[in-house]
Amino acid sequence: MNHDAPYSRRLLAPSSWLERSSLPHLISAFGGLSIAGLVGWWLAFADGLGATAYLTSLLSIGVPAVGLGWGGHRLVESDIDESRYARICKWCFGGAVGFLAVNMLSIVFFPADSLAANSTWAHFALNTGAVGGFAVGYVEARAIQREVQATAATVRARQLEDERELLAYLNDLLRHEVLNSSQIIGGHATLLRAECDREDVHDRLETIERESDDLVGVIEDVRAMLDANRGPQNGAAVDLVAVLGAQLAECRARFDGADIEADLPETARVRANEGVEWIFKNLLENAIEHNEGTARVRVTAETTPETVVVRVTDDGPGIAEADRETLFERRSTNHGLGLYLSRILANRYGGSVELRETGPDGSVFAVTLRRAAAARDAAERSP
Repeated sequence: MNHDAPYSRRLLAPSSWLERSSLPHLISAFGGLSIAGLVGWWLAFADGLGATAYLTSLLSIGVPAVGLGWGGHRLVESDIDESRYARICKWCFGGAVGFLAVNMLSIVFFPADSLAANSTWAHFALNTGAVGGFAVGYVEARAIQREVQATAATVRARQLEDERELLAYLNDLLRHEVLNSSQIIGGHATLLRAECDREDVHDRLETIERESDDLVGVIEDVRAMLDANRGPQNGAAVDLVAVLGAQLAECRARFDGADIEADLPETARVRANEGVEWIFKNLLENAIEHNEGTARVRVTAETTPETVVVRVTDDGPGIAEADRETLFERRSTNHGLGLYLSRILANRYGGSVELRETGPDGSVFAVTLRRAAAARDAAERSP
């Protein structure tokens, strides 16, 4: 075994000050050294320099040197990946050496009339080459970065489209195959139970009916999760008032004894898809089912230029303090999976759902969703 190999690799590896993240500081340091060299040139040839020489050297050497110092800082603050720092440095220092070499030929064969002029000529060439090389490297790195980001965005868009197609297929499969079959099984069990007089068979049919209903509930929850993971497509929007109207009508039909009121605007388009109905389905069911007496539920919607806030208010016993912190978690006590799904869906649509108030006189849940861009634009254009 070669015990010297690890040591040799350490010798060849860049030290901490030469790591990728430190490379921009080398460019800034080069600019700082160039300024120091300029000051040294001023001091060395002070007796023979006039105002014009000071001003010319300041503009031709000092300004580019400051530009290099700023360029290193700008590189750190940019979105260019660190893996491209080395190439930018190669362009910078390669440009400095290359342009200096070209000018040194001129200095050797066609020198100026003094050492001061030749030295400042060489200094100017070194700075100009470094600035030019840095500019080329920076522009190249930005172009590569934009191309990589565009390619990644295209690939991601294709992946999202494939995922949406798969989720849509699974949703349709659950809806048209599994859900329909479960409802048919439950329906036949109900019919048989009504016609059967044997108590043992009656109990088994009742079990089939109950399990079928539970399976339907699970399928609906899975469909809601599929809708949550799918999220809205770019520009997708729904009329929230229409969604709320449908859910309110369904609840009035299912819960005859419930007193359900609503105060809604004529329309309120939000950034979402049809899965948004699950948010309010769960909130309304909870408001009614967890009420010990006659449930009274009020639904209101308030619009702003950016959001729509829907409040669902009930007169139930309130949420126990021990349950409030875990109310929207998947294993939330006494509220099943519904509120968890509501939170997931609201988050996917860029909104939120929260418990605003709760106590012995009832609870208030608030759902905030972003308004669709078309609706905001129309509102802004209206007189």
